[in-house]
Amino acid sequence: MTAHWKDLAGAEPAIAEAGERLLQPSGEGVAYLATVRKDGGPRVHPVMPVLAGGRLYVFVVRMSWKYRDLARDGRYALHAAPSPEGGEEFYVTGPARQVENASARSAVTAASGGRLGLHDFEALFELGIERALRTKWQDWGTASAWPSYTKWAAD
Repeated sequence: MTAHWKDLAGAEPAIAEAGERLLQPSGEGVAYLATVRKDGGPRVHPVMPVLAGGRLYVFVVRMSWKYRDLARDGRYALHAAPSPEGGEEFYVTGPARQVENASARSAVTAASGGRLGLHDFEALFELGIERALRTKWQDWGTASAWPSYTKWAAD
C-alpha cells in the first residue's frame, strides 16, 4: 500500500516531525534520492524535497537520468542529509509518480518559497510512502554510540 506524508504524520508523528526537520531545514534541505537504473542498479542524486498539502514532492530536470529512471521505474529511496549536529537520520521509500496538474505544481512551487518549479524543464513527482525510518544515535560521536530505530510501514 502506498501512503502520503499526512498518513505518516497521523500514524507516527515523531517520525514525520524528524523527517520534516531533516528534509527541509530552514526550507532549503538537500536529500539524496536513489533511483533504479535501466540495468537494475542504483543511482543517487541530490534533490530538494518539498512538503505541500500533506504530500512529499521533488522537482527533477527532465533531461536528467533521475527523470528517466523515475519515469520508467518509479521506485525510489530518499535519505535526508545528516543534521549539522549529527546523531539523527531519516529515510523513506515507495513509488514516485509524475504530477501534471497545474494547481498542484503551483502549490508545490509556493511551498518551496518560489525557488523550485519555475521552469518547464522541471518535472514534478510525488513521492508515495511505503516505509519510513528514523534513526536516533545515542552518544553520537563517541565510542559508545548506539542507534535507536523507529520504523513505519503503510499497511
